[in-house]
Amino acid sequence: MDKQDSEIENIEADKNWIRNFSISIILHLLFIAIFIFFYGLQDQRSKINSLFFTIDTKEFVNQQDDLVEEQVDESLEQEQLLPNEQNTETVQELKTVSFSDVIVDTTNLDQVYTESTLNVSIKYPKGWTFIDQNKKKKLDGVTFWASDGQYNPPPYIHLEVVSNDMFIEKRFSYKMELEKYLAYFNDPEEMQGYMTQIIYIRTGNDEDFRLKLMMKGKTEFYSFQPKFWAILKSFNFGNSFF
Repeated sequence: MDKQDSEIENIEADKNWIRNFSISIILHLLFIAIFIFFYGLQDQRSKINSLFFTIDTKEFVNQQDDLVEEQVDESLEQEQLLPNEQNTETVQELKTVSFSDVIVDTTNLDQVYTESTLNVSIKYPKGWTFIDQNKKKKLDGVTFWASDGQYNPPPYIHLEVVSNDMFIEKRFSYKMELEKYLAYFNDPEEMQGYMTQIIYIRTGNDEDFRLKLMMKGKTEFYSFQPKFWAILKSFNFGNSFF
């Protein structure tokens, strides 16, 4: 009887061990399955985030590439335009004009302006007046204008003292050689009904001069121009007046 009971207990113990072992196997398999599931889910999330980041990066890189290409295109366009812009200033051929070829009118050039700091002298028309100004105890300029009521508005002539380093020959179209200096000038210019002509007087000294005529009306200007040439011819400077 005892032997039979002992065998029954052994059988029950074996069943319990098999059952516990099976449950343990099932639980481990379940745990492994759950672990694999969550690991796969996490890996999938990583793939999704990575894909999104990669797409966003490509868009950013493409935008940068487009911007660089635009900048390169603009640079190329500027390089293509630059030579044209540099060549816009054409060098004009300087023409020599003889003073004997211009018409000169010395009528009524009876008045003479003189000053002592630069020993300047120049004739101006009868019925005109002047005002001069000094700078650092030297002549800076003198302005003549008609005060006799013959012109309305009155024309004026301005003689200005300038530094010799302001001279740039290529800015002028004509050159005229006189006794003590060279005269450089361009064609008269018209602006808002006023005619202007500027003559640069190249002396070879530290000081050069500019002689400017401004007058309203083209007809009046060209009528007065021969007298302007005579005024230029009368200009003198240096150690002696004559």
